[in-house]
Amino acid sequence: MTITNTGETEDRLVSASSPVAGEVQIHEMAVTNDVMTMRELPDGLTIPAGETVVLQPGGLHLMFMQLREPLVEGETVPVTLDFENAGTVEIELAIAAAGARSMPHGEQGDHGGHDAHGDAAADHHGAADHHGHSGQFDQASAATDEDAISGLLKSIFETPDSPLDIRPVVVEGEFAIAGWAQGGTGGRALLRKTADRGWAVHLCAGDGLREAANLIQIGIPETDAQVLADRLAEAEAALDPAHVALFSLFDGTVIVEEDLFEER
Repeated sequence: MTITNTGETEDRLVSASSPVAGEVQIHEMAVTNDVMTMRELPDGLTIPAGETVVLQPGGLHLMFMQLREPLVEGETVPVTLDFENAGTVEIELAIAAAGARSMPHGEQGDHGGHDAHGDAAADHHGAADHHGHSGQFDQASAATDEDAISGLLKSIFETPDSPLDIRPVVVEGEFAIAGWAQGGTGGRALLRKTADRGWAVHLCAGDGLREAANLIQIGIPETDAQVLADRLAEAEAALDPAHVALFSLFDGTVIVEEDLFEER
């Protein structure tokens, strides 16, 4: 969406909400040391006086969490924007296909010196539609689960100037862990396969995904967690130790799709 502050004083987008989501967060995607990262902006988004701020794929965006219903391409979704000074702005976002780069604008909201209009991406799938990366990977075209996972991760995080090296990928049932390296750093991704949407990324972390106990705490059944941990250790032992060391450089845990493990 595009937000224009036509007033003479700075304002701030404090929060956003929608009846279709349990939570809507204000997020920023940025390239740091050649690595695409995502973070929530807990203090909101500043809209300088007389300026326009654009929320778009690969940059600032709204993250719809805990969807209560599917987003259907061609329909619209209501969103409430709450500004520190201007108050509430009600808008309708047009729903386009996941990964779409050019989308028809929805209804425009005008309130308190602000104009806002924009779009939403359909199909709550993995992270590509939320985080706005180029290209939508067709998992059905992949020959194996490993190929599907690699293609998905590349479609989400890879950029032309910063290729993503994905290995190893270990799978046990509906769960998988993939190691990735990019721009001199790396980490591990935990994924889950759903019946209707294929593989989706739950979280990215570092060494925390090596231990079966941590996987169990996340919500993976004990047997699956142990098999995953064992297979990961075996696969990483076959790689160059310098490459494996990159996986430890990921600091903390980033939740990509929160509700994948809620039912467990």
